[in-house]
Amino acid sequence: MKGMKTNMNKEIILITGGDGKIAKAIVTKYLENGCIVIAIDRKENTDKKEFLDNNNYEYYQADITNTKQLMEIKEKIQNKYGRITHLISAAGCPMQTELGGIETATIEDIDQSIKLNLNAHIYCTKIFLPLLNEETNKNKSIVMVSSVNAIKAFDLPAYSAGKAGIFGFMNAVTKDLAKKKIRINVVTPGTTVTKEEIEMGSKFVNYKYKSMIPLGEFTSTTDIADAIFSFTNITKAVTGQNLVVDSGQTV
Repeated sequence: MKGMKTNMNKEIILITGGDGKIAKAIVTKYLENGCIVIAIDRKENTDKKEFLDNNNYEYYQADITNTKQLMEIKEKIQNKYGRITHLISAAGCPMQTELGGIETATIEDIDQSIKLNLNAHIYCTKIFLPLLNEETNKNKSIVMVSSVNAIKAFDLPAYSAGKAGIFGFMNAVTKDLAKKKIRINVVTPGTTVTKEEIEMGSKFVNYKYKSMIPLGEFTSTTDIADAIFSFTNITKAVTGQNLVVDSGQTV
């Protein structure tokens, strides 16, 4: 296969939630390091000028809670590259009715929140695992993105439950994946802002929670990208771990 022959030495990164603000920083990090990056998001790609001119970048519009769509993407990647090196499962967000707590959360939104914030991570691991198995490089891994909502009371009941479930899933599969030389870890971000938000001095950056953070600043999206890159390419003896990146927000 032409794609496989021309990219044998490149790491291939598959990232879900690829149009989110944290994911954009992750995409940038891996492109800067010469990797092929395949992004998946349910939204139409908004980064045409930023990324699509890069020959190492691909974008698929798909709903990651839809296993049929995931299987179709898996087949496309299989046909073009035959493998992936790292799966970064970063998609997730709360549902609107959760914002008022359990009393306002609808049953429909509770189901959808768990499906997006937990089930989809499991679906992606299950469906894309054969592509990791095809990678002969010993450096291959899965990194899932959770949230400080999973470890401290910040409301959003179903979202928090889904993000907490990621830890249980990781613990359950760590040993089995290790037999295949695949590492799996979780990065847990705190309240996160982009460089642009910081530089613009937006009202969000001055939000009341900022004064409650020990380091005095919100975590940046590049901080999260650096933590994920460390799990995939630097700390290669680490598996089954959760790294909280929150500037001390949960202390």
